[in-house]
Amino acid sequence: MTPTEVCEGLGLFDLRNRKWHIKGSCALEGDGLFEGLDWLASILKEKKAAEYSSI
Repeated sequence: MTPTEVCEGLGLFDLRNRKWHIKGSCALEGDGLFEGLDWLASILKEKKAAEYSSI
């Protein structure tokens, strides 16, 4: 499936209160896996920083 097909199938375009990101990947080749994990790590870092700044 293409990233757009995944977004449409999961209804992600309708989500307004969540951050999401679709990264095309191939488990057999490893393409896109590190980029997707890097994105996830950066979002978690932002969330953690926001929690500390609100204390």
